[in-house]
Amino acid sequence: MPVPGCKPPEPDTMRKLLDALQSGRLFELTETSKDEAFDFLGRVLEAIPEIPDDSGVVEAMRAREQAGNTSVSPGLACPHARVEGITADIYCTVGWSKDGIDYGAADGQKVHLLVAYWIPDCQRVAFLKEMSGLAKAVLSTGGIEVIRECDTLGEVRHRLLDWVTVALNEGSPDVRARMLKLSEKSTEQSPPAQN
Repeated sequence: MPVPGCKPPEPDTMRKLLDALQSGRLFELTETSKDEAFDFLGRVLEAIPEIPDDSGVVEAMRAREQAGNTSVSPGLACPHARVEGITADIYCTVGWSKDGIDYGAADGQKVHLLVAYWIPDCQRVAFLKEMSGLAKAVLSTGGIEVIRECDTLGEVRHRLLDWVTVALNEGSPDVRARMLKLSEKSTEQSPPAQN
């Protein structure tokens, strides 16, 4: 639900986050440290067939983190690996931690959502638009609290889809069709209820 007075994100942002959700790249992080989370999310990115085997995602994410903390708002971080000399698309994966990860953020708060990106240098502007859309969606829907309050990965997926909907202005027929497809996929993958 949009927050009155907050400007919504520009249309056509956060498509990479939507692609990650549709591709099943949302994971519950059992790791308790930032380094372990980087290892896991980096390996997930490296497993994407379109990302070259020798791209060194984990090392690049760590090097970027040493240059400056990648927490972007309370409870949210966007670690990323930039690569040069490759013409390709941006990819992302998402990690959620119920208990939070001590990320060393300036605000001292634990991070509950990590959206990790692999960014070819030629995609810098697209990445900045994606980040801007994510930040605006978080702010315009009440902040990270909606993620912090989730108990299951399914709930997190739904909250993230809310953010994407805000960013993509759900009136677009293409967006609605993709959301329905993702919803069907989510229902198919859900385990049967146990009594």
